[in-house]
Amino acid sequence: MTDKELRKLNRSELLEMLLEQSREIDRLNAEAAQAQEQLNDRQLMLDDAGSIAEASLRIHQVFEAAQQAADQYLENIRSLSGRQESICTRLEEESRRNAQRLLEETQAKCQAMEAETREKCERMTREAQEQADRTWAETKQKLDQFLDQQAGLRALLGLFNQEMKHA
Repeated sequence: MTDKELRKLNRSELLEMLLEQSREIDRLNAEAAQAQEQLNDRQLMLDDAGSIAEASLRIHQVFEAAQQAADQYLENIRSLSGRQESICTRLEEESRRNAQRLLEETQAKCQAMEAETREKCERMTREAQEQADRTWAETKQKLDQFLDQQAGLRALLGLFNQEMKHA
């Protein structure tokens, strides 16, 4: 499997591969143990083996092969573990950068919305003040007209009262 393919795997897939390799090593260890039992249980025949030295050499080769398989498996586990850690570290860094970017974007949007709201409130306050000023001016004008009309009525009433006194 290539590095590129390994990087595409998620954590559970990598762990599954590790478990599979662990099972394989257990199987190989069991086979080695079984071979060891067979070697221990059997009596080596000198005719077939040729000599005790030759039998010892054959046993040694079996153990070397088992040891090489175990060493290779452990190296694969270490390599996968290292890759997994670097992938996790990279993903964590990317997540932190994305979170920081999103936070900054959100803060900028909030500031823009706050400025827009402040501007809208100020505009509404100005418009309300202008409307209040217009209404006050109209009311004052009407009151002044009313008072002028009242003054004219008072004057008429005053004349009417004077004529009534003279009559």
